[in-house]
Amino acid sequence: MKRYPVIILGAGMSGICMGIKLRGAGITDFLILEKTDAAGGTWHDNTYPGACCDVASHLYSFSFEPKPDWSRAYAPQPEIQAYFEHCIDKYRLRENIRFGAMVEAAELDEARGEWRLRLAGGEQLACRFLVSGLGQLNRPNVPEFPGRSSFRGTSFHSARWDHSVDLTGKRVAVIGNAASAIQFIPPVARQAAQVYVYQRSANYIVPRNDRAYSAREIDRFRRFPWLQKLSRLAWYLRQELFFFGAMLPGSLRHRLVKWIARRYLEQEISDPALRRVLTPDYPLGCKRILVSDDYYQALAAGGIDIVTSPIEGIGPDGVITADGVERPVDAIIYGTGFKATEFLAPLEVFGRDGERLADCWRDGAWAHRGVSVPGFPNLFMLYGPNTNLGHNSIIYMVEAQVQFVVRCIDKMLAHDIRLLDANREVAARFNEKLQIDLADTVWGGECGSWYKNASGKITNNWPHSSLRFHWSMQRPDFSEFDMSA
Repeated sequence: MKRYPVIILGAGMSGICMGIKLRGAGITDFLILEKTDAAGGTWHDNTYPGACCDVASHLYSFSFEPKPDWSRAYAPQPEIQAYFEHCIDKYRLRENIRFGAMVEAAELDEARGEWRLRLAGGEQLACRFLVSGLGQLNRPNVPEFPGRSSFRGTSFHSARWDHSVDLTGKRVAVIGNAASAIQFIPPVARQAAQVYVYQRSANYIVPRNDRAYSAREIDRFRRFPWLQKLSRLAWYLRQELFFFGAMLPGSLRHRLVKWIARRYLEQEISDPALRRVLTPDYPLGCKRILVSDDYYQALAAGGIDIVTSPIEGIGPDGVITADGVERPVDAIIYGTGFKATEFLAPLEVFGRDGERLADCWRDGAWAHRGVSVPGFPNLFMLYGPNTNLGHNSIIYMVEAQVQFVVRCIDKMLAHDIRLLDANREVAARFNEKLQIDLADTVWGGECGSWYKNASGKITNNWPHSSLRFHWSMQRPDFSEFDMSA
């Protein structure tokens, strides 16, 4: 069995960042296991037309690896994917990545102080430190509608886009209308003869205000790196000071963002009936606030019908709704999001005394500072429970987590610590306070969102500012851990 000091799961943004910082700490003998055939994580998976980032380009990039030549204020998917490939090559990570490696199970060998991994096909590997970079948005969610398998046309999830399918002149059903859907619906509508969008609830949408950077601007960013740092800071402060306030019910910023969203809807949709259908009936921010420059415009142009009657099932020729109407279609595209609350699944993880992580998380995923779970020593998570944001760049959050994990590993190596385990009582108090604070945010409202699990526990989001998270992760407090020599 081959052994490594560190094994990282996933070659997406988090895994890449972890690998780069391990190299910076002088740890080069690590392995990144990636189940697909390429790096990039969500930016490798989501290749649907119109895919782009909701966070500004200068902010959605590593602080230590600025890119002066972003083509647009909000980068499209191919450019983001190329950026992460660039980072892999610049920091010599390709030699550490093994593609097509699906990990099925991880089990703690407490006596040896190591994790043993079983890969698909039966191969076993071992490591002293196991770091998950699997994130929250990597497992597509396709609802099991009655009769789904009987559909005779083409169907696929937006994160597994079938580029061999020509939608020109076709009748297309889009199930879902959230962040991915509002990006791919406009380009699909330009090809299709008819698009039916099956909407469970309306969204608050604000304008993206995207634009291309001019050659002169890009040249200035290249020649004067401080200008790009200033741009990054401006975007960060805009999100942190303005949009974070919108997550606090009743605040002035909450009311202002709601007014911006309502005004945008009124400006772009003149039909009163359609406007009513597109008006949310829940507090702003309870579900993710979306950004788009072309979704409302595509609806106003025609050729798209919004269907609000619940889906009853799917037949051989189309989608059947509760009002008894079956709309014949040639293709069904599922814009139904991800299994975001099922952290690390389908990986089976067994910790101390054979405890299953899935059993530990039966009532909802949780972790100490979003990184460590008591009973699972030497296992660290990036973009773990309660580290997601509703207002700023997740890369900023992940960099703080990576710094925290690297310092934990440094401590263990320097002092020959065999196991580092989050103290159960400390972690319980941390998470109890976290849920109390989350209840005061808009996410505690009565609406269904991917931030919550089926029982209503908020498992995904951080309740405070990203700056507060960064400060809290600056240096690990090792009194919060149990250490075994």
